[in-house]
Amino acid sequence: MNTFIPQIVILFASFLLVFTPRNYMLHSDSFIEESLSTEDDISLYIERSQPMDSVLSTLARKGLTIDPEIFDWARRLSGWRSVPRGHYLVNNSGSLDQLLEKLGRGLQDPITLTVLPGQNIQSIVEQFEKQSIYQQDDFLEVLNDSTWLASVNSDTDRVIGQLYPETYLVYWTDQPKTVIGRLIKENTKALSTLIEGEPFTSTRWEEVIIMASIIEWEYKFEEEKKRIGGLYWNRLNSNMRLQADPTVNFALGERRRLLYRDYSFEHPYNTYQINGLPPGPITNPSYTSLEAAARPERHDYLYMVASPEGTHTFSTNYEDHQKASKIWRDWIQEQYRIKRQREQSTP
Repeated sequence: MNTFIPQIVILFASFLLVFTPRNYMLHSDSFIEESLSTEDDISLYIERSQPMDSVLSTLARKGLTIDPEIFDWARRLSGWRSVPRGHYLVNNSGSLDQLLEKLGRGLQDPITLTVLPGQNIQSIVEQFEKQSIYQQDDFLEVLNDSTWLASVNSDTDRVIGQLYPETYLVYWTDQPKTVIGRLIKENTKALSTLIEGEPFTSTRWEEVIIMASIIEWEYKFEEEKKRIGGLYWNRLNSNMRLQADPTVNFALGERRRLLYRDYSFEHPYNTYQINGLPPGPITNPSYTSLEAAARPERHDYLYMVASPEGTHTFSTNYEDHQKASKIWRDWIQEQYRIKRQREQSTP
């Protein structure tokens, strides 16, 4: 009887016992399905394709507990050798085989991108850069690409008003055009719900966005937005100049309390000097500001001035407006007097 073959079987079995990972047990599922162990969710950013082994080392440094021998055995069986660039979340909810497939296939997890209302281009692209692999210049290049902007019904003068403020789930590797295009699309969707049933004209949409951007910088309390919108439309419909302080702030390039000399500053956006609306929006308005511009409160107010309470006092005629303005000026002077008195009494 030939005893050579049984000896080979015995030797092979011994090899398996010595060199097979301890959890393998001659069945791949017994370790590939092993649960992951990590105290906190791991947020993994891969800037360029990396070998799977290198990614394991990174995960281990970040708190993933897993036997390297088991990981390597599972990786070899799965066939995944590298991880594409992207953002991946790793936690205890999955198993080793799910992690390998996720990383190997490049199945990214989205990131949260929040765009606030009332911002300028610079502050928005700074936010983009903080949560993206792209730099500010990459986004500014898109925002100044007139050909591309025209393809999404925008241009360099009005795109700021179309960067719809909202919290988005985007992919970390999304191209700048994808991100900006998404914001413009959401702005269009919001306007569609507000101007639904009206004949579509690009002029009407542009006017609403411009007016909404002014309201966004003017209001102090949400409940005043539609009243402010109604007042501004009343002024335009009465062939009066808009005389909106936010447009002067925009022309000056800073938001601060305006001085008398500021109102005479010559600029195409200074509505104390020009007739009608400015040529473009001054900021990115929120949905409620768009709503206030598209569906304003109906009233006869033509004037408004800030009040000591922090709201606005609205008037239908210039005489009442002058009275309300005097109350505001007197209050401001009193605040300055109190401030000076405190400064003088401070040792």
